[in-house]
Order: sequence, then structure tokens, then C-alpha cells
Amino acid sequence: MSKNPFTQEVYKTFEYATKSQVEETISASHSAYQRFSKSSFSERGEKLQNLANILKENKNELAHLVATEMGKPVSSGVSEIMKCASCCEYYAQNGPSLLANQTYDVPNGKCYVTYQALGPILSIMPFNFPFWMPFKMSIPHLMAGNTIILKHTASVPQCALKIDEITTQAGLEHEFKNLFLSTDMMEDVIGDPRIKGVSLTGSVSAGKSAARLAASHMKKFVMELGGSDPFIVLQDADVEEAVKKLAAARLRVTGCTCISPKRAIISKEIYDQFESALANEVAKWSYGDPTEQETQLGPLAREDLADQLQKQIEDSVGMGARVVYGGERLGATMIQPTVLADVTPEMPVFHTETFGPVFCLVKSENEEHAVQLANDTEYGLGASIFTSNKEKAEREIAPRIESGMCFVNSPVKSIVEVPFGGVKNSGLGRELGGLGIKEFTNPKTIFIKN
Repeated sequence: MSKNPFTQEVYKTFEYATKSQVEETISASHSAYQRFSKSSFSERGEKLQNLANILKENKNELAHLVATEMGKPVSSGVSEIMKCASCCEYYAQNGPSLLANQTYDVPNGKCYVTYQALGPILSIMPFNFPFWMPFKMSIPHLMAGNTIILKHTASVPQCALKIDEITTQAGLEHEFKNLFLSTDMMEDVIGDPRIKGVSLTGSVSAGKSAARLAASHMKKFVMELGGSDPFIVLQDADVEEAVKKLAAARLRVTGCTCISPKRAIISKEIYDQFESALANEVAKWSYGDPTEQETQLGPLAREDLADQLQKQIEDSVGMGARVVYGGERLGATMIQPTVLADVTPEMPVFHTETFGPVFCLVKSENEEHAVQLANDTEYGLGASIFTSNKEKAEREIAPRIESGMCFVNSPVKSIVEVPFGGVKNSGLGRELGGLGIKEFTNPKTIFIKN
């Protein structure tokens, strides 16, 4: 169902695919793979450049669609679309070098590894970046010669159809196809021998379920799951700068980002100063119609997300967390940006993922305690360290953080050229970069005896 989370207007409902539609789509994707995998890098790159051009030309229209269907402010939506275009251009230009044969100096022969596409890949994607998430996953794998079947989340069906439309327009008619799959269809689709891999971005429970199914059929999978990223602020950090970066990163997409800094771990010496400054900074942010250019915060995408977040806040306050700012329910899909202080590890806002505009402030006694708190989680997606001693952070602290990514003096972000992914319950495998583009390839060793 396509529903505006800000106005609650229902635009349109859609039916799940029938068995015959599923068969038709998988068959077309498999046939397209047999042709597409034999095409040249330049031909694939040309299609990706076409897609980049279409995205740039239609960025405002696409951002408005995102705003009305999932509530992201149009200014953020435009940035999302432009990042998708950059991703297309980067892999169109750099795919050949990233996938170049790797040669080995061995005796008595010539030896190299070549990276061959596998086939149709099932892409299971979430609501929070309706265009970036599918394209972040698919663009490198299309460049490698795979084809993609998109199973988007049910709350953004119009975005899913638009992605199908513009990829077709770019020349990827059967190489990229959307399919409205219901949950009970997933086992049969993943088990289909023509499907060669599964990539999922979503919850831990959904990821584990999809990974089990893929593994039972000996298929490759990439799981980019939840996160509860620590944001460590050491005693020598620039407090004002750290506060501004925390607020902007946490409130992006109204807090619904897997790499959002969800646990701010603050040195005791600057804790009170940081708390006061953060409350003042967060107070500058307000909700508005996401289709308006000046809007800072849009609604949460669904009412159940607001219900869950409200319970996490209330339960944590009941266990001793202190509301420094906010905390009020402002509507069906809106909760006032909330700063919670005196948070401890047993509270829900610390040990569960919060998907919404909630700041969790935790006091650390020293650097070692900060690292312990950062690692006290089932997740391991990203982490940030703020300090004036960058060399020490890089050399002594970052290596001890249990995460797939660690940024110093910057919030975590996805970069089109760089591998993205986590450890522990934050997932397996990588997207993007030289590692990501090879996830759904067969690294085949070739040896020719002299």
C-alpha cells in the first residue's frame, strides 16, 4: 500500500505477484543474464551512465515521490538521488579495473583469477532510502554482469515501480526487474535454481531468515542488517563540533538510518557541557511537510515505527533515563526529537536498535570504559570517535572497536567507492568498492602450464 505518512492519505494499493508473474520474471532475468554476462564492460557501463543521466534529469520528481511515500524531506531526497547517479558513474568508469584479473607469479605456468558473474540476484530492500538502497546494492553487481530482481519493502511500491521504469528506460529492461513478492513466496524464490544469490538490507531477524534459506541451497548472500553505532566523544574533543555532527547525523531521515549514531558515549569530564549543548542544538530542528524545501524533519515512514520508538523511550525512562529534551508524541508518525541522558546498558535505547529521532547519552569514565561501552552490543556496523588526537584514535582506539567501519572525527557514512558492511549481528559480506563488486562473482582460478 502506498500511503503518505505525513497526511495519512492512501494513494493506491497493489497486489502481490502471482506465481505465473514470478515465473515470468525469473525466467526473463535468467535469459537476460545469459546475454548480459557476455556483454562488454563498455556496453554495461553505457547503460549505467544512461541511468545516471535519467536520475539527474528527474531528481526533483523522484525526491517528491520519496517525500510523499515515505516522508523524507525533498532536500534529502534530492541528495539521495544524486548519490545514486554518482554510484552509477563510478562503477561505469571503474568497474573494469575493480574486476580485472588478478595474476599470480607461479612456477611452470601462467596463473590468474578471473571474476565471473553468477546470474540473477534477489535484492530485498528497506524503506528508508527507497532509491539508494536498491542502487547501492545493484549497480556494482550489474557492472559485474549479474541481473537483479528487486523485492522492495511493501510501504514504497510506487518507488519500486519507478525504479523499474527508469532502469528499463536506461536499457536494463530485463536486467533489473521489480517484483512484488509476499513473505510466503520467499522460500520458493530463494530456492529457485536460477536465483544465484540473495542480498538483504533490513532487520536482524529478516536477515537471519533469508541467510538460512540461501545457505540451505548453497547460495551466496550478503546481509546488511541493523546497527546501534557508538559515537565516542573523548575528553579532548571539540564539543561544539561533535554536537553539531551528532545532531545532523542522528536526525538524518528522522533517525531511520542503520549507520546513524545511536549511542553517544561521552567522557565524564565534558558530559554536562555536551548534554546542554546537544539539547540546544536539537531544539533547532522541527517537523514539517516533507514536500516543502525548507523542511528539516519529516515523519516516520509508518505508525508502527513510532509506536515502537515511543515504547523504547518510555521503558528506558522507567528504568532511570532522564529526558533532557523532547519525548512527546506529536502525531501518528511523529515523535519529538528526544535527548535521553543517564542511559545505562540495560535500557532498551542502549541495547536495542532505535529507529527514530532519539539521542542516547552514556557517560564513560575513561577511554577504556568508552571502548567497552561501544562494544557492549550485538551490533557492529559502524562507529565514530571524536578527539583532537587523531593519530592515537587511528592507532590505538579504532582497532579495538568491533565494527565493520570506524570513522574518526566524522559520523559514519556510505561512500560509493568504499566497502560498506558490518560484523556481529550487523551482517555478513560487503557492498560497494572492490570487495562489494566481487561478492556475487565466481573467482575462478585459471592455470596454463608452460
